[in-house]
Amino acid sequence: MIITSEQHEKYFDGYIVVDCAVRSKEIIYFSLCEDISQMDDEEDLDEIWPNRRIVYYVGTAPKELQWGNVNFDSSDDYHLCIARLPQEKLIAIEDEGQVYSLGSGSQGMEKRLGDWIEGGILRGAVIRCRTIDGYPYLAGGGRTVAMRKDRNNFVPLMQGLPYDDDEDFEVAGFEDIDGFSSNDIYCVGGEGDVWHFDGTAWSQVQFPSNIDLNSVCCAGDGEVYISGYQGTTFKGRGNKWKQIYKGEMTIPFKDLVWHGDRVWCTNDYGLWQILDGKLSVAQVDSEITVGSGHLSSYAGILLLAGHSGAAYNENGIWHKIF
Repeated sequence: MIITSEQHEKYFDGYIVVDCAVRSKEIIYFSLCEDISQMDDEEDLDEIWPNRRIVYYVGTAPKELQWGNVNFDSSDDYHLCIARLPQEKLIAIEDEGQVYSLGSGSQGMEKRLGDWIEGGILRGAVIRCRTIDGYPYLAGGGRTVAMRKDRNNFVPLMQGLPYDDDEDFEVAGFEDIDGFSSNDIYCVGGEGDVWHFDGTAWSQVQFPSNIDLNSVCCAGDGEVYISGYQGTTFKGRGNKWKQIYKGEMTIPFKDLVWHGDRVWCTNDYGLWQILDGKLSVAQVDSEITVGSGHLSSYAGILLLAGHSGAAYNENGIWHKIF
């Protein structure tokens, strides 16, 4: 995944990474937002709408075609995940519900996901999307949950999930979603707002804290990890939970993912790991952790990307991308 200085300038200069996704050992994606802090001081930043961009790397393509990008005008940030069914491709979902697909088969803009009150599926902004059992799932404000079955076909999964704009606005989620399977899904957010989906019905989890929750990982060790305010992190499943870290950070973790034999955690300030139930700072060179912010893992690749760089881990070895 080598990038030249000319390619970096062409695709990344003036932008910051807001998400990333691994499709395979040879294909990765970055979601970018224009960095308005680098714009002319004389410009009125309140009137600027930052441009968005998706940058992709395809290692099997000829060298001159390995890096490329798609630009978006007048959009919000795009959240990335991979559809492995019914066709493998990138699914990018914008905050306000615009969907873009890129990869095998048809690609381009898909039908926008409408507001709940207008017959759509969104009760609030899209905040996260994840791949579960090969299909993209999204989570968002107002306890929004949906699954993409195919092109232009998102199925809402909020049946039985209560939400009242007036009563639940401050305390209800969702900020993140993950699952062991389509019949074993966890959603988290709000003030200790944790729900479980068994493929048919939702049940509220008796979570032991009402802190703001931000991230969840259904890990390869069979446990669920949930993290929130100041990085405070819990481990458990169902209605049995144990706090494994009392947070003292200035910001929470953005992403929790399973890779290798442990959970990896990141925010804009660094990279951590959870091994044997204990959270610790990842012992990684600073030229790697400078890219902290977002994580994606698949096919033995752990991708790390953030405001100041990107790197990947394969077979326990870290490689800097830029």
